[in-house]
Parts: sequence; structure tokens; C-alpha cells
Amino acid sequence: MRKILIINRLGIGDVVLTTPLAQGIKELYTARVGMVVAPKAPDVVTNHPYIDDVFPYRLPSKREMIDRIREKGYEEALIVDGRFSSTMLAIKAGCKPIHPGFEISIGPRRLFTGKRRAESAIVDYTAFLAYLDASKPVPDLPARVGDADEASRKKVADWFAVHQAMAGRLILVIPKGLSENKNWEQAYFSEVTGFLNQKGYIPVYLGAKHDWEYIEGIAGEKVNCAGTFTLRELPLLACKALVCISVCTGPMHVVATTGVPIIALYGPTAPKRWAPRSAQVLQSQRACVPCEKLTCDQSVFRACMQEILPERVVQAIDRILAAGPQEKYEK
Repeated sequence: MRKILIINRLGIGDVVLTTPLAQGIKELYTARVGMVVAPKAPDVVTNHPYIDDVFPYRLPSKREMIDRIREKGYEEALIVDGRFSSTMLAIKAGCKPIHPGFEISIGPRRLFTGKRRAESAIVDYTAFLAYLDASKPVPDLPARVGDADEASRKKVADWFAVHQAMAGRLILVIPKGLSENKNWEQAYFSEVTGFLNQKGYIPVYLGAKHDWEYIEGIAGEKVNCAGTFTLRELPLLACKALVCISVCTGPMHVVATTGVPIIALYGPTAPKRWAPRSAQVLQSQRACVPCEKLTCDQSVFRACMQEILPERVVQAIDRILAAGPQEKYEK
């Protein structure tokens, strides 16, 4: 049996979009599949049907992680994140790098960046299958996260039991990501929440623990679930939701695996590459968009996000609600 390691130490969204590659390897080669991910991403691929081993990359325990990879007997590695450091990690773990990466980051600068195989990130990552065998067609597979355990299922079921008014009227909002230049205005979210309240909806805001105060500052009636649910629990909520409103961030991609309609607010990032297939993208028409930069060069910080007015989001919500319930995947 082949033992193939996937290395992608980028963000949560990148890891979610790499899962079709794991499925392709598992189904085409009946191989053992391992995955090295950044410290914030292990929960996304834990208990995943196509990933046998998850190796969180943490500098203090890097040596132990390398030893674990060796003990599992991995022999080949796909360097999906394209990093030179990931290539060296694979070699130290006893793996032959398949299509090694050479990218080196110096602050915001990136040197020796590899060529993209496709415009869409999910297709780009899945295309790494061709490096294993170019004669086999690359399948079009959906992204998915690891399955929630019974404790998580009970936790979410108990939450719905308490919030019975949400049944059939659940609207999710993911208001904040780690990159400040991708975030929308707090006051804009207040306007959208007010609109939803007028329609009889109480939106559920999702986020990490450190987002609690930010969400509390959004006006209107809402349920603040910052820090309440793990990444693998989000699909259990999303498959019951009518729509999700989100900035461009990792949890959006987790929610998108259920097929829930998404209103995606995009500023500096390119929707053609990153937007989920179920997303209705709202983006500024500024000439600098998308810049794909981690920082903003404009005189008004986050100007591209400020130009997405609440009225556009309200109109998108109305269109989706008028269309009625959409088919989603039960998790």
C-alpha cells in the first residue's frame, strides 16, 4: 500500500479545499493518506473519511511530529502549500517530495512562488493528483470536513432544543476573519441585523472566542455563538440554515461544504479562486480589486470592503429567501 503525505500548512480554507485531493488519492490508489496542517486547522480534518493521520505543525513539537510521520511509514509527500520549508520537512520525515515547493516568505514578500495549475483553488489543489499519475483524469470532487462525533451531535441537538424558534428560520453570520483587510464594517452588520429583525429573523453570529466582544458590539437582536462551536460542528448548524452571510474566511469554507447558500463579502481576494460554489459574491468594483494582498495600499483602509453597502446584502438575502429552501447535505 502506498503511503502518501499531503502538506498544506496554509489557512483553514486552504485545508478544506485540499480535502478533494485526499479523497482522490484514497479512491484512486487505495493509499494511506496523512496530512500536515497548521496549528489552527487539525479539527477540520480530524475523523475524516479520506484522511488516516493528521499531523499538526507546531514548532515546539516539530521533531516529535517528524518522528510520528516516520513511524507511520510515509514515503511520498505532495507539497501543496508550495513552501521550501515544507519540502525540507518532507525530506526530514523520510518522504520523497513529489513536485517539491520552493517558495520562501520574507514578511509579505514571496520568492520562487510556483505556478498555479488552475484558476480555482479547489481545482488547483486536486490537480496535484496528476503528479502521482498523469494518465489518470483528475476527478471533480466536493470539499468536506471531518465527521462530528456523537458528543458534538448531542451538543448541537441540545442547542437547537433551547433555540426552538430557529427551526426553519436559521440564518448564520460569520462577521470576522483573521485578516483585517477582509473584514466588513461593524455598523454594516448592525444594519443587516436590523433588517433581519424586521423580517422576524434572529441571526446567529459565529466566530472564535476572541470575536465575542466584536459581535456583542453589533446592534440588533442576535444570538452570539462566538467560541460555542468547533469547526467540525459548524456543518451540523449549516445544514439546517436558510443562508449564511460571511466575509472571506476559513469557517465560510467549512460551512460551504453543506451546500448552504452563502452571501460572500469579498474585498482583496479573488472570488474566481476562492469563492465556494454555493456563494453569491458581493464585491467592490474598484480598479485595485482583487489585489490578493495581506495589507492595504489605499489611503482609506479596507476601502474595497466599505464599498459593499448593506443594501446589497439585504437584496441578496431577499432573493435567497424568496427562492425557498435549497438542497443541502445532511452531516
